[in-house]
Amino acid sequence: MLRYYNRDMRHCARAVWRWCALLGIVVSVLSCGRYLEKSLGTPRVDGDVVTFRVKVPSARTVQVAGDWPRNNWAGGDAEAGEVLVGLMGETSEEGVWELAVRLGPGRYRYRFLVNETAWILDPENPRVVDDGRGGKANLLIVP
Repeated sequence: MLRYYNRDMRHCARAVWRWCALLGIVVSVLSCGRYLEKSLGTPRVDGDVVTFRVKVPSARTVQVAGDWPRNNWAGGDAEAGEVLVGLMGETSEEGVWELAVRLGPGRYRYRFLVNETAWILDPENPRVVDDGRGGKANLLIVP
């Protein structure tokens, strides 16, 4: 009788282990779902045109701000009456904002300004550097 009991316990233990393994796989897939979303591929450099894209579904306005001429961290040239410099347009994809900018070769720092109040980094660009103002910015290298 003990022999049958041990065999049944091993069978039960294997079944429990299989269910735990299956549950672990399901939880892993569900928790990694945000990483399975399609990449925006930003910033995209094509010659001297750089295309910035960012997904901010709740935004009313999004600006790309950087340290290149004519942008001045989205400040523009106040004397020339420039406002909302770097204003991005919404694309056909829900919550995705896009702007193409002509930039010469060099290294540029940038980040996004959402609703004219909140600064966010580009989640698609892992290059992060000091912004020169005590904060962080993304690094863009245009060859």
